[in-house]
Amino acid sequence: MENSFTVAIVGGTGNLGGALALRLGAPGVKIIIGSRDAEKAKKAVETLKPSLRAGEIEGTTNQAAVKGADFVVIAVPYEGHAQMVTDLRGQLTGKIVIDTVVPLNKGKPFVPPAGSALQEAQQILAGEAPVVGALHTISAVDLGDVDAPLGDALVCGDNAEAKQKVMEIIQRIGARAFDGGPAGNAYVIEGLTGVIIYLNRKYKSKHSSIRITGIGD
Repeated sequence: MENSFTVAIVGGTGNLGGALALRLGAPGVKIIIGSRDAEKAKKAVETLKPSLRAGEIEGTTNQAAVKGADFVVIAVPYEGHAQMVTDLRGQLTGKIVIDTVVPLNKGKPFVPPAGSALQEAQQILAGEAPVVGALHTISAVDLGDVDAPLGDALVCGDNAEAKQKVMEIIQRIGARAFDGGPAGNAYVIEGLTGVIIYLNRKYKSKHSSIRITGIGD
């Protein structure tokens, strides 16, 4: 993968979007924070800039953010997921979509009609761009602290080349990434977020993650 690329984080004014922006910025990735409200995106950027170690960051509307990006991260609550992907349809050709969304109801995972958030996005986009599921098991708190160790990431999707590129990005930000299989596995991986939320509440932590053993190092 090329050393220089741009990542748009749509719905990027939330906790996950801001944390991911800081983590991506550390190795010098260019980040565009997207929001329905351009001013809200710009305010989020001004809040993040003092903590940005490197890289470039700007804020704009979701549509403008996507236009200038190679990778598009969907980082909205599940309730807004289908509408967000629908709004971006027709603008994603030649890009890779990274879907971080988890179907949750009061912190508990559920399986949506499409089978998973990733498969929902696939249905809406109908082949316009490859959709890769990732970052469901990494704490936003740890993402936002660029010196904190990260857990392992399971990456799934039906396009092998797109998965590999997303895995390389995850490795660049300091986590180990593993191919978690096709899109049909997404409901399992997305559901792990609910388990991690429970663990954090049960053991009064904000840093729960998963670790894959018996493979590589």
